[in-house]
Amino acid sequence: MRFCPRNGHRRSPASVRLDPATAEQVRLSALLEVVAAAVALQDGADEVILGCAQPGETPCEVARHGRVVAGQYSRLSGWAADLVGAGDRSVELLRYHLTMLDTALKLAFPRYRSDRLERHRLSLTGLGPPARELRELEEGLRARIAHLGG
Repeated sequence: MRFCPRNGHRRSPASVRLDPATAEQVRLSALLEVVAAAVALQDGADEVILGCAQPGETPCEVARHGRVVAGQYSRLSGWAADLVGAGDRSVELLRYHLTMLDTALKLAFPRYRSDRLERHRLSLTGLGPPARELRELEEGLRARIAHLGG
């Protein structure tokens, strides 16, 4: 690039070419970062859900921690949707994690109490099979990226 003394700025390049395979690898690498962060949050999410499912009053600390973890899942699901579209399975799994946290917190801290809601709250056991599916998706992304790079 040359400095243009007349208007005091550099010229922008005429065009930038990006190899489609490289662009796909970058996109998948970014998605992997999002999915890996979500997997790393799973233990915290399970702690919150199980904390909400204990008999008696749920400690307020569970709600505070739950809102932090839920906020992180919300942010991650938005980033994933930007990368792959809202209908992608990774986005669905991240939103499932967020929904489970939200449901557990709403059941633990309801506006009104009922025997039916209490039974649902006490039956919560964690994130369940979708948590394993998200971990498998992370492994699959790693393999796909390795294949593209090699």
